Amino acid sequence: MMNWEAFEKALINYDKLEVNKILQHFLAEKNGIDFIDEYIVKSLTSIGEKWERGEVALSQIYMSSRLCEEIASSILEEKNFIIKNAKPIAIVTLEDYHTLGKKIVSAVVRSSGFDLIDYGSISRLEEIIKKVTEDRIKILMISVLMYPSALKIKKISQMLHEKDPSIKILVGGAPFLMDSTLWEEVGADKMGKSAADNIPIIEQWMKEDS
Repeated sequence: MMNWEAFEKALINYDKLEVNKILQHFLAEKNGIDFIDEYIVKSLTSIGEKWERGEVALSQIYMSSRLCEEIASSILEEKNFIIKNAKPIAIVTLEDYHTLGKKIVSAVVRSSGFDLIDYGSISRLEEIIKKVTEDRIKILMISVLMYPSALKIKKISQMLHEKDPSIKILVGGAPFLMDSTLWEEVGADKMGKSAADNIPIIEQWMKEDS
């Protein structure tokens, strides 16, 4: 049966032939944008959850994300799809070189039609502020793995909001899942519980004052 679960399985197995077969079967009846929403976003979110439970390897989730980004890019180019951004978005991992969570989020965000700048992993707060200011970022996504890193977001939030009160900060990562009020304590505007959870938040912010 060719459903999103079958697509997810093909991604995990890195079965490019099966992935393409499922894609073409879907496109025979519906459009590519629907495939992104109904298959890619769901699959990447599910694979991310499987990784957190130790059910898939790092290499599997990395290759799945890469493959989905390639598919999404081809769909968006083929359809001459207009990028949804009304405001520049950036994503960064704070003080953590294990950037898998960010990779998943980036893949889902891009697959949903948003362009974003990936700052990689940065430890110095001043460097983040400098980049955000230079690139005129309006939505900054911050991913953290450790609690001490999460607490440092408060300083980033204060510094950015002093420069531009309209900047939105969207946070995610293990510390925020363990403490549901932590995002408010560090001055973030919202938290994403999962990769897919970020999309409606970004869409809402794009509509505001755009």
